[in-house]
Amino acid sequence: MDADRLLTAWQQARSEGLNNRAVAAKLGLSEAGLIASGCGRFVTRLLPDAAALLRGLPRLGKVKAVVRNSVAVLERVGTVHAVVSGAIGSILVAADSFEMLCEIAQWKRAFALREESTHGHGLKLSVQFFTVEGTSAAKFFLPHGSDAHAFAQLTGAFASLDQSSQEPIDFAPERLSLPWGRPTPAAPDALLAFLQAAAQSRPPLTFVVRNRAACLYASKAIEHVKRSDRGGWVNVLDEGMDVHLHESRIPYLRYASDFGSDGGWLHWYSDQQTTALSVRSNQGWRALTAAAGAAS
Repeated sequence: MDADRLLTAWQQARSEGLNNRAVAAKLGLSEAGLIASGCGRFVTRLLPDAAALLRGLPRLGKVKAVVRNSVAVLERVGTVHAVVSGAIGSILVAADSFEMLCEIAQWKRAFALREESTHGHGLKLSVQFFTVEGTSAAKFFLPHGSDAHAFAQLTGAFASLDQSSQEPIDFAPERLSLPWGRPTPAAPDALLAFLQAAAQSRPPLTFVVRNRAACLYASKAIEHVKRSDRGGWVNVLDEGMDVHLHESRIPYLRYASDFGSDGGWLHWYSDQQTTALSVRSNQGWRALTAAAGAAS
């Protein structure tokens, strides 16, 4: 499919409410392959210098950080105040409301996008990073009030000379982290019941979503939980933080309590028994696990 036909198909699929990952799967492409088709129009291919691009994030003001795997997505808005190098190939992005651990050795492609919002709110600006297989490593969107001029300067400085609309396709299997311990089958509706109990009691929670290239940590007491009308997803839709979970594909759960306190972790696993989502509570952990275990 040439770039013009691909862009037409992309626009049509977007009008149907599909996100870019779903559009790419529908069209038989990697997500990076789909994004590359917009190069020279509303997409700019960037030099894959992830460390330097990340160090430019504090200049943008607020950003929405996004990390996903095949069954879970975590989105958190915050202002980045530090970008710190760690072990070889590792960088920590620290913001006022999230932390992201970036395994940038896996970040092989980068693009700047200026997409028309599907809700008529003008341009949606983002910097998106992908692995060699073309799967999403991490994304950073500019919410309203961010510095669009700084975005233009940053992405312009790293624009690649190669603005080809073609991208190699490599559908290597997505490699997610395996469980730390053997998970057990969760009760039907356990995930929804857990989230609803958390929204009712409102303890501060730390949500963790990881893929093999990045891990995003975000803390918040949640309020709004809604099961989607489409495709078995359940969503947390709060001011400044969204969590999207493919409920029908997260059937396993493991509890890990703190010794001597009412805190601990709940680790949720996909139908492939790979890590989907981890949630930590420092208080009210027993009640939340009871809600998950008692779901019917």
